[in-house]
Amino acid sequence: MANLKGSTFEKQIKNALNRLEARGTKRYLEESNKTHSNALTTKREMYLKDFKNYAVNNNLTGKLNNLMTKEHVKNFLENRLEKLSLKTKLDYVSGFNSMLKGLENTKVPIQEETKNFLREIRTEYQNNFNAIRENFQTNRSISNIEAFKSDLRAIREESEVIANLQLETGLRASEALEVVKNFSNYYNPDNNTLNGIIGKGGQEYYSKNISPILAEKITNLENIPSYSTYSRDIHELGHKTHDLRITYAKEAYEEKIEAGYTEKEALKEVSEELNHHRENITVYYLKRA
Repeated sequence: MANLKGSTFEKQIKNALNRLEARGTKRYLEESNKTHSNALTTKREMYLKDFKNYAVNNNLTGKLNNLMTKEHVKNFLENRLEKLSLKTKLDYVSGFNSMLKGLENTKVPIQEETKNFLREIRTEYQNNFNAIRENFQTNRSISNIEAFKSDLRAIREESEVIANLQLETGLRASEALEVVKNFSNYYNPDNNTLNGIIGKGGQEYYSKNISPILAEKITNLENIPSYSTYSRDIHELGHKTHDLRITYAKEAYEEKIEAGYTEKEALKEVSEELNHHRENITVYYLKRA
């Protein structure tokens, strides 16, 4: 076994990438953790540079593989993954772990405690992700809306405003973002309604009421997140953007039933509010709720 070569972290990173290099060769079982693509080279260079930055910031010296103790890797990952979604954390830890396996296969020593820790945390992330993915399929409505909005506000206030718009109107995320970006084109301040929203299939929504408080928040928005950023913020809380639309359907349907509507009448009205062409799509939503 031999440590990474090089008197500086930069030289050690270069040596690590050279050891892992296997582009243009066939993937044999014993080389499953080698680097066989440009994309993987880029990722592994990122992992190594990320850890190098951690070492520099903490005044650590020596060989990078020796510095990758359980304690250092734990602290490094807690800092590096702090604001990332669970899926991104899982991908990062899996990639980092695969890189260390590849280095070990080239006779670079990796501490046993470090390997065990990475296996444990990867299993933890995987189990949590599987549980959330199962929840996506069977229980997609938001049970505690106020807590959800509070948690989302802590991540990004702008995302909470967009989520509120979805929850008040039942719009899809892309439609809500379009309204927010061009609010004056849709909003009538005389009666607090949104008009002229075009939904999926080119069908126009019925006029939608929104609260004056929400209208003011939308008007004052300065930084509107992209669809991917908004989706990632929602995902951070274990949901998808479409879950807010499903939540709207559930809440609206239950309110109408409590108000004395028949099930058929409630289903018809909620379908119209969601701009659905077929009521069976709304039935699917309600089953998922």
